[in-house]
Amino acid sequence: MRRYQANGFIPIIAPPARITRQMADSIVVVKGDVLIDDGSGYATNTAVLFAATVLGVAAIDKTGGATDGAESIEIYPLDFDTQYIVPVAGNTAITRDAVGTYVDLETNGTIDITDEVTEGLSFFIEDIDISTEAIAANTAGYAIGRFRNLTTQSS
Repeated sequence: MRRYQANGFIPIIAPPARITRQMADSIVVVKGDVLIDDGSGYATNTAVLFAATVLGVAAIDKTGGATDGAESIEIYPLDFDTQYIVPVAGNTAITRDAVGTYVDLETNGTIDITDEVTEGLSFFIEDIDISTEAIAANTAGYAIGRFRNLTTQSS
């Protein structure tokens, strides 16, 4: 039976090796949060869009210390091989039409299936889960897929 989380990207099957990064001060990270570099070299979870500063996905729950770098966190580093399951934001259930699309974050731990990405970092939907159990956990269901980096081709 699959575990349905309320928030976050959870690796399916074997997750990648973990890396450790120092955290920004006073943040609360939930396992599955997308973590970014805050511009000073510290991990934070304030991402609302995928960006080049994405470090990866939080592998554990953790609270930052009173100062930058006082605590460290384990991260699944950003890669394009690991498959994740993630809740879909909103109240309208995801449909098979979403398979094959590239989407962006809605909040830190959900995706926005109405926000298709044409370049840069995205989440590529390979499958969906709208089983009775999935809809009971999140009314919009879950997307299953991988991170991708779309580049634009010049003419």
